[in-house]
Amino acid sequence: MLTREQNDRLTLTGPGTPGGALLRRYWQPVALSEELPAGGAPKPLRVMSEDLVLFRDERGKAALLGLHCPHRGADLSYGRIEGGGLRCLYHGWLFAPDGRCLDQPGEPPESTFKERVTHTAYPCHEANGLILAYMGPGDPPPVPKLPFLVAPRESVWCTKLWHECNYLQGNEGNVDPQHLSILHRFGDPEELFRDSRVIMSGDLAPQIIVEETSFGLRAYAVRNASDDEVYVRISNFVMPNGSAFDGVPLSDPKTTRPQPNEGYQSHWHVPIDDEHHYKYVIVHRYEGPIDRDFMDREIKGEVDEKYARRPSKANRYFQNRDDMTSTYTGMGRNFQDHDRFAVEGAGPIFDRTRERLGRSDAALIVMRKQMLKAIDDVLAGRDPLGVARDPAVNPFADLVVRSQRLPKGAEVPGFWRSAVSA
Repeated sequence: MLTREQNDRLTLTGPGTPGGALLRRYWQPVALSEELPAGGAPKPLRVMSEDLVLFRDERGKAALLGLHCPHRGADLSYGRIEGGGLRCLYHGWLFAPDGRCLDQPGEPPESTFKERVTHTAYPCHEANGLILAYMGPGDPPPVPKLPFLVAPRESVWCTKLWHECNYLQGNEGNVDPQHLSILHRFGDPEELFRDSRVIMSGDLAPQIIVEETSFGLRAYAVRNASDDEVYVRISNFVMPNGSAFDGVPLSDPKTTRPQPNEGYQSHWHVPIDDEHHYKYVIVHRYEGPIDRDFMDREIKGEVDEKYARRPSKANRYFQNRDDMTSTYTGMGRNFQDHDRFAVEGAGPIFDRTRERLGRSDAALIVMRKQMLKAIDDVLAGRDPLGVARDPAVNPFADLVVRSQRLPKGAEVPGFWRSAVSA
């Protein structure tokens, strides 16, 4: 368990907090590209307890400014996109994407006042359906070479899902492979996935082996598959609020038989404030196009204007207790709803001074130690784990997701190297 101070350090992310200082040293998703169509209105956002406005300038490039005009506080999301920036409707002040004030119509022509006004502004980068921003101090590091950010657009699908709890609760579930044997258990797994689901349901206490990496950690969950084989599944924690793991099939099994290890799913949990967050869900196929219609149905489903799925804490996630023979939760087959039940049910910010951790939480324990160490690094003026200032350095070169049967007694750590090389 954590001390109260440690829990606060990891969960509180507003301006001026140690946890917020850590998350702001990394590029973070702030919106989906689909939320900001060309020629569309500016979009108000709340990210890490900061009120912001996202817009496309006249060239179509995304820009992020503070929501309230520094003159008299008017809401800039109602502003006009013109003159190379965003113009406030109240007194006409015009702000460039980098926060410079370009025009103040109410001031005398000879005034230099605008040159002494700089508004909050954060650099943006758009890739494969995600709009990222760097909200930290100083010059931003290079955009991370995450595989799904540099892959062909056709091979990446993404969305986001509203969560009514702290971001850390959501991300901790991604480095907890034991829960797959319980929470996502089906009484009648589909034929296509029967092998892995039966193995997970049959071995409820996998061995967890943790490797620390240049991007975070790699966790191997080792389950008995037969008298002479084990089933090994890799999950990754990506500093400071991301993950990568084996997930749903990457095409509709009714039309195309999906193959094992053809891609993976990544979750990126970004605070809205300390008690709400968005989980950005990214699916990357190594080769070939993503079946986008299938992903829309399989993962996103029906969402409202804030990307919240219909099952929620307010309606008890549509739990049907008569259906708890076919699904362990009685909440249908969408893993996103199962996960939201688990992490939202712990409350807005779980009090980790009360928890009792076991052997299955080995990866979780290492993850928290890495984050606390990274917070100390930031406070000491050092770049945290996973941030590379040298463009030639790629901390994600060994970010690997794989699930595979191995002979019992085989060396588990590093088993993936030969398969990936082949």
